[in-house]
Amino acid sequence: MTRRCFFFKHTPIPIFILLLSLLTLMACARKAEQKTLALAFKEEAKPSATTYRSDEEDVVAYNEGPEDKAAASGLVAFTPPVIAKDVSSAAIQKKIIKNGEVRYSVRDYHEAGKAMNAIVARYNGYITEENESRSDLSWEIKVSIKVPAQKFDSCLEALAGTANTLIEKNVSATDVTEEYIDVASRMKAKKEVELRYLEILKQAKTVEGILKVEEQLKSIREEIEASQGRLQYIDHNVAMSTISLSFYQTFATSSPQGPGFFSRIFFSIKDGWNDLLSFVVGIVQLWPGIAVVVVIVLLVTRYIKRRKSRKMVSVA
Repeated sequence: MTRRCFFFKHTPIPIFILLLSLLTLMACARKAEQKTLALAFKEEAKPSATTYRSDEEDVVAYNEGPEDKAAASGLVAFTPPVIAKDVSSAAIQKKIIKNGEVRYSVRDYHEAGKAMNAIVARYNGYITEENESRSDLSWEIKVSIKVPAQKFDSCLEALAGTANTLIEKNVSATDVTEEYIDVASRMKAKKEVELRYLEILKQAKTVEGILKVEEQLKSIREEIEASQGRLQYIDHNVAMSTISLSFYQTFATSSPQGPGFFSRIFFSIKDGWNDLLSFVVGIVQLWPGIAVVVVIVLLVTRYIKRRKSRKMVSVA
């Protein structure tokens, strides 16, 4: 007959059964905890109602995305626009700015001026600046002329053809196509940004948000206007070329041929008479000094005569 341990003899449930039950309970508890965490994670992933507080009132919105969340608070999130591709250089004609410079001398200043005005009018040009100067040696004018680019060469040749002596003639051409394409591309991108800001402005909920968007709109519009002004300036200079023109007339500097014999006699008599008149005028101007000298001479002479007469009386 097998003897039992005193402890097992007096214990109603064996110890190994208790240990097995304890392990089973722990496993069940861990599984329940994992299910709870999974349910909690699913609940967090679902849209939930969240309350945002603005400056004036509480707004309740669903968290559908960052933009909706920001819109509920009055501050709209900005999504950068897709920048358009650069304007193709093939779609834009070459932008060439032509400038010319011509300088020449003329025999008749007035006739040259009339010819210049007629040529400018014939080629549909106009004068933008005019400076005239005159001295004892020359009479010169400098003008700046705008003329259509397609008539630039013909107008320049016509102006140079009126010269008595052509001094200088220069022609230059500047290609600004690359700059034009760059400015046009930047302006197009800025206009797309402007449209995006207008959309954001419609979604703004608070005064603060509206003011911020309007400030950005003002800045981007100023940049767009500057780009438009630059493009207009380039287009105008491409369409209308510039001619810097100057011409001058010189005056004779050699002394004229000398007068004849009788002319020289006449001029000599005239010069002598003028010298005599000048002498008389000089004497008249010196009369106070002459009068003083005459008085002194008279007094001295009278004194000498009296002294001689006294000596003669004493000798007698």
